[in-house]
Amino acid sequence: IQCPNSMTKKQQEEQKETVNDDQKCRVVNKHGWKYDEELEPYIRSLPKVELHVHFDGSLEHSILQSHLSTNGLTCLPEHTILPWDQSKFPVRSLVEEASSITTTESKAAGDTNDAIRITKPSLHSLCTCRGKRSLTEMLKCFEIFVPIVRGNLNLLEALAYDFCKRQWEQNVIYTEVRYSPHYLADDGAMNNASSSSSSSKANGTTTNTGANAVVDAITRGLRKGQDEYNITINQILCCITWRPDWADDVVQIAHERRNDGPCAVVGIDIAAGEEHFDKKQFPHLHEPHVSAFQRAKELNLNVTMHAAEVGSAGNVLDAMDKYNATRIGHGYRVVEDWKLMQEMKRRNVHFESCPTSSVETGGWQYDEDKGKMWEEHPSVIMMKNGLKVGLNSDDPAVFDTSLTFQFRIAATKMKLGREQLFDLVIDSIDAAFIGEEEKVNLREVMRDWEKEYLCEAA
Repeated sequence: IQCPNSMTKKQQEEQKETVNDDQKCRVVNKHGWKYDEELEPYIRSLPKVELHVHFDGSLEHSILQSHLSTNGLTCLPEHTILPWDQSKFPVRSLVEEASSITTTESKAAGDTNDAIRITKPSLHSLCTCRGKRSLTEMLKCFEIFVPIVRGNLNLLEALAYDFCKRQWEQNVIYTEVRYSPHYLADDGAMNNASSSSSSSKANGTTTNTGANAVVDAITRGLRKGQDEYNITINQILCCITWRPDWADDVVQIAHERRNDGPCAVVGIDIAAGEEHFDKKQFPHLHEPHVSAFQRAKELNLNVTMHAAEVGSAGNVLDAMDKYNATRIGHGYRVVEDWKLMQEMKRRNVHFESCPTSSVETGGWQYDEDKGKMWEEHPSVIMMKNGLKVGLNSDDPAVFDTSLTFQFRIAATKMKLGREQLFDLVIDSIDAAFIGEEEKVNLREVMRDWEKEYLCEAA
């Protein structure tokens, strides 16, 4: 782990270019964000820790676009079946509408397949979700772009390496990145009824790619990136709410790879909805997941859990008592119950807050007429009540954001001071699924940076 101020000259120059790109809206600045020039140096150089970021929600669109341009749309299913309402979602036709087939150029280049040229704004709009305030609308984006990478081990490895670069660009010194290996494997549909409808896989991918092969590929990319950028990244494997048949396997893979460092699997989660908490309405989702997480408890696996994001506040207690979670992903609805907040404080539970995500998924239920009063955001209320909170980007590529922007929001909109921003990172270190020695090292990096920053400021 290295403090950003100890980077080589080449690394400093490359990061400088990245910073400039950021102000030039590499993250699409739809709302005309005004940068606080006095605060920017602090936010950019602050060493950061991120515990809640989805690998598949971080896939760089330009890399996906390039893959489609070269290989065409045969990797895409004609449609998928959305598990929450069983409706057909026309994946391929949506992408075709956002594409132009350049057959002449393809033949001129000697390519026997039709090349697909994707216009950036169109593909970008399909892969991002802003302004809809809906978790299910956000999940539809995954149904568009995940088939592009599904089962393609070389592409997954390259994207994992690219993920490391993007974390380093933001001075993220420690990351726990999560994903569902089964969802990224061949036939990894979110709905078991979808299978691989009309996806020919004639795009250079490895067929019959299982979950273990996916973890292998992503781990290779993460290790390469971690080594090159001198950052630390571990992995969290996700079950998927709608695929209880994957849960036991996720637990087993996590157990087998828990000591397989660097970039070991340090925990498990359940993503893509909270329906599995509802024993009465969704017993077929609830019981297999509870059983799998009971096994995880026996194996002493670390558990973080999406809860009380768009579901009820009570899901937080279920996450802890039924699933053995020690960290909560989102958890915004907990502020509706003061006694529950006090219980979370007593248990020293860490909440993985994702500000931009909370707006886009509808997790933060603010008054639409009054608009977003960021100083009343659930995360601020949690902190005021003594709960432990960290900042995270969740799905940065889907929400057109970054971890750095979450710190900007916290500073300029939530009105958190620099000391509070620093403490948010420390709280994330304390909650990380790593040993105490590693936490001590991370805290030392933070303190060394703080001393150096204060000296430079003076």
